[in-house]
Amino acid sequence: MPIRMETREAVAWATIDRPEVLNAFDIAHLEELLSVFRRAGEDPETAVLVLTGTGRAFSAGADIKAMDSMGEGDFARLESLFQGLARAARNLDKPIIAALNGFTIGGGLEIALMCDLRIAARSASFALPDARLGFSPTGGLTYLLPRIVGLGRALHLLLTSERIDATEAERIGLVTEVAEDAALDDRVGEIAAHLAGCPRLGLRSIKRALNAACDATFEASLSLEEAYDAANYANPETRAGLAAFLEARRRP
Repeated sequence: MPIRMETREAVAWATIDRPEVLNAFDIAHLEELLSVFRRAGEDPETAVLVLTGTGRAFSAGADIKAMDSMGEGDFARLESLFQGLARAARNLDKPIIAALNGFTIGGGLEIALMCDLRIAARSASFALPDARLGFSPTGGLTYLLPRIVGLGRALHLLLTSERIDATEAERIGLVTEVAEDAALDDRVGEIAAHLAGCPRLGLRSIKRALNAACDATFEASLSLEEAYDAANYANPETRAGLAAFLEARRRP
């Protein structure tokens, strides 16, 4: 299968497995990734979704060879799938971690930006060739990228098509952490296991509140924070966590 699925305890690992085309996506494989997002959302056993790639790339984005032979109808479907993935990722009430193991280019970077955390291998590199090819970005990138790295840096990356390495990506906030290549899966697994051990309602509240705050007024954000945290306080998982924390503090 072009996307391999493996569940390790409460963490679902989805691996894009088309190394011969640097894990590029055509219509069928975008549909499969959308199904992965939906299944992760519907599976009560899954607490965290990890997305990564096989070989030298996380993903080189849309399959240019396939695009070249598309009619306008198929291209519209391709665009629609990237937009659908952005919506599915935003609405997934579980953390999504992108383990960026190599080239993360164009639509591959769009997919990475849909994820909540982006952990990059030291050898990973990033670029947005849209301007050079005569396209403009999809997948929510025009919304997400300026909020993550700032408008000026977003314009620079898009207009120049400049490729940057993992160190620079971390410096500008494009990725949230860099790991040595051989340690990437272990580090992502460590973060995913930590998240999987947290009360799920709290994780859902954090993701929902921060996403909503991007579009909300300050007062609306305060109201939403209050409502979510009241629900969290009443949650049995949270109450158990508080009790365990207090018990640990009482120990000599």
